[in-house]
Amino acid sequence: MRGVQRLTIGIEEEFQIVDEQGQLKSHIAALLKVASPRLGDQVKPEMLQSVVEIGTKICRDISEAREEITRLRGTLAALLRPAGLRLASAGTHPFSHWQEQEVTEHERYKMLEDELQDVIRELLIFGMHVHVGIPDRDGRIEVMNEARYFLPHLLAVSTSSPFWLTRNTGLKSYRQVIWGRFPRTGIPPDFSSWDEFENYVEVLVRTGSIDDGKKIWWDLRPHAFYPTLEFRICDAATTVEETLCLAALAQAFCAKLLVLRERNLGFRKYMPNLIQENKWRALRAGMDAKLIDLGKQAEVPMKELAVEILEFVDDVVDTLGSRRECEHILTVAREGTSADRQIRVWKETGHLHKVVDSVCEETVRGVPEVVLD
Repeated sequence: MRGVQRLTIGIEEEFQIVDEQGQLKSHIAALLKVASPRLGDQVKPEMLQSVVEIGTKICRDISEAREEITRLRGTLAALLRPAGLRLASAGTHPFSHWQEQEVTEHERYKMLEDELQDVIRELLIFGMHVHVGIPDRDGRIEVMNEARYFLPHLLAVSTSSPFWLTRNTGLKSYRQVIWGRFPRTGIPPDFSSWDEFENYVEVLVRTGSIDDGKKIWWDLRPHAFYPTLEFRICDAATTVEETLCLAALAQAFCAKLLVLRERNLGFRKYMPNLIQENKWRALRAGMDAKLIDLGKQAEVPMKELAVEILEFVDDVVDTLGSRRECEHILTVAREGTSADRQIRVWKETGHLHKVVDSVCEETVRGVPEVVLD
């Protein structure tokens, strides 16, 4: 399709470091010593020492992102193996307690802990973020206003956190409950221009609320330093195919909305509170949810919406080279999300340790084994 912008993408993934018994292991310092020489600043610590974050380079398309994700997951898994440790990708750990986690020694984390207290100490959750490059600032804001509509849909596909502190919570994304306690989270408000957004950030900085825009933690935000829109709503994706599906959909939504904008067609903007209704449905039931079609003002099963989403982006995915990855949403609709699979393993075995084993296996499924020098 003519007029489709080939938008760059970048993906950040937060992983659990677990031992042979399935417990979270504080191991980030030792991991960084062996990982940094190989991966540079693509591997980073997080506040808790049992978490490791990876970030891809700026990718021209989803096939580059695939190479990056498999390389990074494979390298981390290989580096953890000699210590008897494994990589796990899910939004929460089924049974480890936040009170038992060691905090990474870093001035920024100390400041955050002082500011947020138990709200941040309980942050034993794991997410994935997708950056979509949109150089034009006003275009970035316009797309953010419109792309908010699809945030619950992305969450439904990504749900991978049904357990918390040994309990089956009854929610497919309990991570959202924990994350929602933070300030400046949730569905972003509507902005009429980049200037209005910039003024909002400046007020917060001037009043000592934040030091910079990185402390605005909405589900979708213009990044504080990069010319990207950052989708932050997703639980950590368990399989490589789920990661790439979510990234491809985020990119395709942006590309399609920019095409509509060029044609002066636009996409209707909806109140954040209405989108929040769908977010609750998505975190509660994942792909089994019925979301509200806000245009029709009617409930529609998420499994049917998966087909409608593909129809919406159909005319941009071939130019983007992401049809295969976007169509994986149909597999998720048919077979369930990571949360569904975790619950299934738990019901079949009665053991949360088996859930961790299953997540660890899926995290590196299809990832070529990396042989260390």
